[in-house]
Amino acid sequence: MRHTSTLLTALLLASLASLSAADDVTRIELGPIETVLPDNALGLRYFPDGRLAVVRTKPDCRVIAAVGVCSFLLEGPAMGKFTKATKVLEKGKPGDFDNGYAGINAVVRSRTGELLAFCHSEDQEGMASVGNGIPGFYCRVALAVSTDDGATFIKRGPVLAGQTQKNPKGSPDQGVGEPWVLTGDQDEYLFAYYTSHERANGRGVDICLARCRMADALRPEAWQKFHAGSFNEPGLGGKDTPVVTGGYNETDALFPQVVFIPALRQYVMMFCLNAWRESGKPERSGIYAALSNDGIHWPREQMRQIWRVPVIAGIGGEVAWHPTLVLDADSATHGFLYCGYSENWGGQPPHKPHYLIRRRIGIVGEHP
Repeated sequence: MRHTSTLLTALLLASLASLSAADDVTRIELGPIETVLPDNALGLRYFPDGRLAVVRTKPDCRVIAAVGVCSFLLEGPAMGKFTKATKVLEKGKPGDFDNGYAGINAVVRSRTGELLAFCHSEDQEGMASVGNGIPGFYCRVALAVSTDDGATFIKRGPVLAGQTQKNPKGSPDQGVGEPWVLTGDQDEYLFAYYTSHERANGRGVDICLARCRMADALRPEAWQKFHAGSFNEPGLGGKDTPVVTGGYNETDALFPQVVFIPALRQYVMMFCLNAWRESGKPERSGIYAALSNDGIHWPREQMRQIWRVPVIAGIGGEVAWHPTLVLDADSATHGFLYCGYSENWGGQPPHKPHYLIRRRIGIVGEHP
């Protein structure tokens, strides 16, 4: 597998440093938090609510972000200097699969030039709240297509769904969602990493994997989930086997982002770990990086916490989630880590919703 975005390629370089066997020589340094767009800037609130999907950076910058319950195109002269926000994808109507939420999390350009956008979609009807005023949901991974570089999208419907049906009397978070998608060798396949909220057979919230041939991406029946060692289960309703778990009791793994650098022959996954009984005092919770040789097997010893911070929003608490790392155009080792962040989360003063921040990030030292 390989990813075609040079911006996302930067993610591996920084993450790899923190996971080096020479940890005492090479390390990641994070600078102070800088606000990129504060709460209510450009009319935006509760953002980004997924990873930033970079469409392009030249001749101008276009980034798609989940904002609130919809998706917006952010535009500006450069990354981090956004001057315009336009809604490009709205949640669905009552009864639709995305009646409560339609957030683009990843974009991939097809061989014919269209943008394939992969969305976290939520059916919220009849679902109990997950807490803190956040609606419950049954989620699916849906596809939308743009022929104008992200200015408008046409919904194509779900491509990944859980093996269990919606149950309003069950857990307030159900289904599969929060996708991240990248292309494989020769752009033949699309690989979709997603969060499973199904808790099947005693599992927790885990990260799973599916794939589809690029040429068949618009056909939901072409998607297959990874299960028991191979891609052998249908994307809509099939079983899956986690590729990353929380690793501890009462700990969830979610919000995956995966890239590959051919020169290093390594995959990296950035993801969040939520130890949900820590009550706002994170120890295991935080943003993590993991390495893999094949993109499927992710050894626990190759995972490392790089930012100890709560990764699920709670009233009055700090939260950082959905990280996206972008390196400087003229540097292979320094850039910015972008996140949704709030130091005091909530909808009413003195609390405030999450907003777009960044932290200067750099690789320090050399390998022996």
